[in-house]
Amino acid sequence: MITFLISFAALILGYTVYGRFVEHVFAPDNRPTPAIAQADGIDYVAMPYWKVFMI
Repeated sequence: MITFLISFAALILGYTVYGRFVEHVFAPDNRPTPAIAQADGIDYVAMPYWKVFMI
């Protein structure tokens, strides 16, 4: 049981540390996507919001 608790604590610690690292490296930004910035009606078409959940 003690091994399970140590492994569980290590998993949670790794999740938080690695999550912060990944968030720092791949920080989200507010740039528009190519479907919005380069909309041409053929190759770059924005998907309606209600269809996002069908993917």
